[in-house]
Amino acid sequence: MPARLLVKEPHAVTDQPPDQLSEMRGEHPCWLDISDPRSEEFELAATELNLHPLAVEDAQNRHQRPKIDEYDDHYFIVVYALEEPSPDVINQVELSIFFKHNAIVTVHEGSLAALQKVEKRFRDGKIGSAGLLLHAILDTIVDTYFDILDGLGDRVELIEAMVIDGDPRDSHTSIRELFRLKRDLLAIRRVIAPERDVAAALVRGDIRDLREPGRRAYFQDLYDHIIRVTDEVDTFRDLVSNVVDAHLAAVSNRLNEVMKVLTSVATVLLILNVVTGFFGQNWDFIPYGSQGLFWLSMVVMIVGTVGAAWYFKRKGWL
Repeated sequence: MPARLLVKEPHAVTDQPPDQLSEMRGEHPCWLDISDPRSEEFELAATELNLHPLAVEDAQNRHQRPKIDEYDDHYFIVVYALEEPSPDVINQVELSIFFKHNAIVTVHEGSLAALQKVEKRFRDGKIGSAGLLLHAILDTIVDTYFDILDGLGDRVELIEAMVIDGDPRDSHTSIRELFRLKRDLLAIRRVIAPERDVAAALVRGDIRDLREPGRRAYFQDLYDHIIRVTDEVDTFRDLVSNVVDAHLAAVSNRLNEVMKVLTSVATVLLILNVVTGFFGQNWDFIPYGSQGLFWLSMVVMIVGTVGAAWYFKRKGWL
C-alpha cells in the first residue's frame, strides 16, 4: 500500500484508513507513512492538513537539500537515510517529514528499513507523542550512519593494506578502490553537513510543539550523534587522502628506482660504446688488423664495465 496510518490510542497502536488522519489526530498522536510521493493518498493528506504547496512540491520532486522549513502551522523537514543493499554499494534515500500538532507525515519512495524499526517501537508503546516520534525517526536514521561508517572503516583498512603491502603492479586496482571510497565519503559528507543544521534548529526549539520541558535533551543527543558522524567522515577522508599520498609517493619512489637502474645500465653501456667506437674507426694510421689491439680493447671494455658496475653497486645505485 502507498500509505498507512498508525494511530496511538490509549492501549494500543491501531491501523486506520489514511483518510481518517484529520479526524484522528485531534485526540491521538498519528503517523501517516507514504511510500509514493505522487499517490492520491498524499494529495488527500496534503489537502486535509492544509500543507503548504511549496512543501508538497518539494516532497514530490526529489533530490532536495536536507533542511527544515517553517510554515504557518506546520514544519517541513528533509533528511536522508543511508542503506547498503550490497557490499561497497551505498544508497541515499530521501525522506520528507511533515510535522503538525499531534501528526507526522513521512514521504519517501519504496520501503525504508529505518522506518520499519521506528514502527516496531511505536507499536510497542515506547513512543508516546508526535514529538518523540519525530525524534525516534531522526535518531534511527542517524544511527544507520554509524553502521555504514563501520563498513567504510573496514574498506579503508583493506585498501590501506593493499596500497602499502600489496604488489605495486596491482596499483591500478587500489587506486580505483580508493577513489570509489573517496566518492562515497564525499556523498555522505554532503548529506550530513546540512543535517547538522537541522538538528541544531531542533535543539534551539525552533519548532513550537517541541518546547516541552525535557524535550531539548533528546534533540541535543541527536545533534551530538551527527557531530560524531561528521567527525568520523572527516577522519576517514583525511585517512584516504593520506593513503593516496602514500601510494603516489611509493609509485614515485619505484619510478626513481627504475630510472636509477636504467641510468646505471646506460652508463655501463656507454663505456662499451666509446671503446668499440674508438677501435672501429676506419683511419689508416690505426692498426685495425692488430691482434694485440683487439685484445687490448677487450680488456678495456671488460675492466671498464666491471669497474663501473662495482662502483655503482658500492654507491647503492644498482
